[in-house]
Amino acid sequence: MSKLPLQFRTPDVDAEWADSRKTHMAVATAIHAISGPLRSAEAIWEAPTWAEWDTVHVAVENYVGAGVFPAEDDGRYQWGEEVVLVSQSIDEA
Repeated sequence: MSKLPLQFRTPDVDAEWADSRKTHMAVATAIHAISGPLRSAEAIWEAPTWAEWDTVHVAVENYVGAGVFPAEDDGRYQWGEEVVLVSQSIDEA
């Protein structure tokens, strides 16, 4: 089984940031990867645009497929009260 190439940055995220927001570390990492001067990680976490939500979803899929984060058995990656669902077949690529 080959791993997918990594396509997103993997910034260091304080575990407390993710834990205090009940957010999976893969999601927290993706949020920080797409944040910048115009949209902080906090702003994205609180009220993501559709494009930001979609990019975080794609980044989490990429992180799991590249082996940066282990796949969750149920394909669910918590984002506060929401969840990012990742197909179980991504690691079969």
